[in-house]
Amino acid sequence: MLFSLQALVRATYMHRRFKEYYMFPSSDEGWVLTDSKKADDGDMNERMISLDCEMVDCDDNTKAIVRVCAVDAEYKVLLDMLVKPNRPVLDYLTSITGICEADLQNTTCSFLDAQAAVLNLLTCNTILVGHSLHNDLKALKIDHARLIDTSFLFQFRNKPESFNAGLNSLCKAVLGYTFRDDTKPHDCILDATIPMKIVHHVLMHGINGPLDIESKMIDEGQLCKLYFHGIPKVVSVNDLQKLIPQNCSCSLNEISWSGGKYGTTYGIFKSIDAANWTFTKFKGVLGEDSYGRPQKTIMVAIKSSRGKAKKVPVRVRKMISDDDAARSKCVLKAENTLTQTFEVNENDDSMCTNIVSTKKRKMTEDDQAAVNDALHSCCGHLQEIESLKEQLQAKNEEVRELQKIILDLTRQRP
Repeated sequence: MLFSLQALVRATYMHRRFKEYYMFPSSDEGWVLTDSKKADDGDMNERMISLDCEMVDCDDNTKAIVRVCAVDAEYKVLLDMLVKPNRPVLDYLTSITGICEADLQNTTCSFLDAQAAVLNLLTCNTILVGHSLHNDLKALKIDHARLIDTSFLFQFRNKPESFNAGLNSLCKAVLGYTFRDDTKPHDCILDATIPMKIVHHVLMHGINGPLDIESKMIDEGQLCKLYFHGIPKVVSVNDLQKLIPQNCSCSLNEISWSGGKYGTTYGIFKSIDAANWTFTKFKGVLGEDSYGRPQKTIMVAIKSSRGKAKKVPVRVRKMISDDDAARSKCVLKAENTLTQTFEVNENDDSMCTNIVSTKKRKMTEDDQAAVNDALHSCCGHLQEIESLKEQLQAKNEEVRELQKIILDLTRQRP
């Protein structure tokens, strides 16, 4: 099925999660609504611009932009600027952003400069393209009407409706290649370019049914870890070790500071269950990071330079979201069904040899069917969870509306 640009804009707008992700508080201070900016007389034609931002974690549990890139429909770079964070940085996420504190020492561009530079590219006729673009617009505090979010354009075979493919996986499924080594930091210009290429592909070739996304097998060893970050320099590994329950074995790596004010480290456990159990035992308000991974801010007891006891905050999170963990466990369970123990008896006159070995058999069609059944069952549970989340969100919205009504009535009383 072939699409026009306006059809892709409409597909983004009609997506079931559009209101959840793109209903920005554009009337709040600092936000800009681009609808009010009219096009110049000589700029009445539609044009596409693709945007990507790299962001860091700040100590107020928000994100701050450190790099913003934009390309046009011919993949020409329109904007590439480093940005000085406007709030204290908790974690530069260097493994993702490729940026550390030293890279920004001589940067003079502020958040307002970055916001103005992006706004300068936009008119009411501009179609803004990106992958999970709401994250970038939220960080920039820009509300733009005409959008194409490539994460909203496709359906996926054997995946729940809530499944959101990463840009690298989507590039592989649509364009036939991966553009990023997942072990290396992101390239902001490439992350802006690939969504534009995906849009061009859809305009030329259409969308032919659900996509097949390869199940990314997460190393079981990664699921046995917890990630500690935002660690102040006054905190030591021994201070963190005291947080681990005594009956749970955990190896903590040395804290990595990466030239910043805050450090990071990993806690490595003997099993996934041990890591998850320890996370539940940490005292702190449960939330999520910007990638949906469960996270808590916990208080670590230390001694001050004067010998007095005090507590400082540290963040700890799981390695992946609970939904991704459930999918990964389904795949692990399905693969484990392919591992069998064979007992072979060999008789040679008076000698009887028992050979017991564990092998992974080559996957047959029946094996693949078993894997697919397990994944399908998992997806069904995830869809049910997603439906319950939506019902809960709807109830919360009803409660908020009732609270507003009560507040209005209270104000009207003499």
